[in-house]
Amino acid sequence: MTTTEQKQKILKAKVALAMQDEFGRVPKEADIEYTFRLARVLYKAVLGTHYIKRQQQKTGQLPLF
Repeated sequence: MTTTEQKQKILKAKVALAMQDEFGRVPKEADIEYTFRLARVLYKAVLGTHYIKRQQQKTGQLPLF
């Protein structure tokens, strides 16, 4: 079973490889960290919005957006 820390390391490695493939150079640690945090925030924003909408539909509330 992978821990949260291991999952974060794997995601950072995937981000670094994708950035290297896109830019053709090894990304700096600050670039990797920024993109890693951005990816997590976007994932939570999209997943959270989807979850809230589904909960509102179950309870019969009108969607806010």
